[in-house]
Amino acid sequence: MNAERIRSAGIAALTAAVLLTGCSNINPNATLVTINDGKGTKETISLGYGNFAARYQQSMNDLYLMPYYGEGMWKTDMTGTGTTLEETTKDGVLNDMEEQYLAKKHAADYGVELTEEQNKAIADAAAKFISDNSAESLEEMGATEEYVKKYLEDRTIYSLVSDAAKKEADPDISEEDCWMRKFTYVVFDTTGTTDENGGVVEFTDDEIAELKSNAKKLSKAEDFDATVEELGVTASTYSYLKGEDADDTMDMAIIEAAEKLSEGDVSDVIEIDGVGYYVIRLDADHDEDASKTKRESLQTEAFNTLMDGWKEEITWKVNDKAWDKVKFNNLFKAPAEEETEKEAE
Repeated sequence: MNAERIRSAGIAALTAAVLLTGCSNINPNATLVTINDGKGTKETISLGYGNFAARYQQSMNDLYLMPYYGEGMWKTDMTGTGTTLEETTKDGVLNDMEEQYLAKKHAADYGVELTEEQNKAIADAAAKFISDNSAESLEEMGATEEYVKKYLEDRTIYSLVSDAAKKEADPDISEEDCWMRKFTYVVFDTTGTTDENGGVVEFTDDEIAELKSNAKKLSKAEDFDATVEELGVTASTYSYLKGEDADDTMDMAIIEAAEKLSEGDVSDVIEIDGVGYYVIRLDADHDEDASKTKRESLQTEAFNTLMDGWKEEITWKVNDKAWDKVKFNNLFKAPAEEETEKEAE
């Protein structure tokens, strides 16, 4: 990761935010996290830094999500898990801090060390963030140049260690592990339509027979794409792992039918109970883009497994009472919005 990438990423990520209302009261010197490595070494992370990391994350979500979900979004259960968006975000911040700490601890294992050029780029980005924000915003966010520098350093080292660990894991991933095939499919849905009140209107026997007839027509068509257009149906694509015996998204009857096809072949009509009729065309025996994505996901899985092992080597204890003091009660908004309001006034 060169200095220009760090500089650009840092400036883009740390966008200036303007305080909407209120102020916070956090003791930055309080201990948020205590870490023991099991070898007699004890380290801590301050509440001040944790507060900044959380409030900065809040400010980004305020800028990009609040226009869609409103000012009450932080007290809302957005995922249906029984936790508010604030709680979910704070949990994510703690997890990020733990993983960044561990990546930094293992950086030497991969020969990762920030260069002078990278350190300068980080320092420049931190200074720019401080100068771009108002004193009120910095106070509310608990931002100091030291915290911003640490935030960028930790994220950069994590990225470099992650890349190195994934590269190291790659030789253990075979072509068969990530060989993806791609097909186009059309589904003739027999479950019915929805009326204006949201109720289901079932198809008649004649309508279902027509759907099946159209599916057969597509399966026998000389020009698959032209027939799709003629029938006015929607064609979608799907990629799957060659030889897989379970799929989280697509019915295995469809995967099994795809396995029997050569590139360019069209299947017979595939009937799926409770859904309808499918017709598929195998577009690529080897979907290179999907295979690359699959390889990357397997690399990520390997790194996540490695990270889980690192977590077991330490004791990470959070001061919940201190962490509870970090609240997203006061919101942030973009500078442009404030300037527009002033002009209007």
